[in-house]
Amino acid sequence: MRLEPIGCVVNGISSNPIGGWREIESVIKVKGPYWPALDGLEDFSHAMVLFCFHRTSEEGRSTLAVHPQRRKDLPRVGVFATRSPARPNPVGVTVCRLLHVGDGELRVRGLDAFDGTPVVDLKGYGGEEAEPDRVPAWLMQLWSER
Repeated sequence: MRLEPIGCVVNGISSNPIGGWREIESVIKVKGPYWPALDGLEDFSHAMVLFCFHRTSEEGRSTLAVHPQRRKDLPRVGVFATRSPARPNPVGVTVCRLLHVGDGELRVRGLDAFDGTPVVDLKGYGGEEAEPDRVPAWLMQLWSER
């Protein structure tokens, strides 16, 4: 399988921000040949951003269980139950608030990706894809700490 980046993240962030990613604004610079694919995306309030965890090492790719957010007070769970960048395939996905679409760029809020992260796809998000009716207790704990 070969994925070709369609653009990259620009936000000046090189380490996890204190307070989390929720309010962080980023620009996704889309490569010129893909600009026509942005048509209509501005009609959505949110978009799914698929990106590559380009800083994950080979060792990180072999990690199959983690403590969420590296917190030992939370249970060790499989990486598929988390948003950890440690995973067999370094693919991330985030639903972000779309702030602006134009001139080959998207301005988004809430994208948990570092400056220079390759973006491999974008999808308008309508919300019907999923509305969870259950989540694990450790995730409820993290949400309550925001």
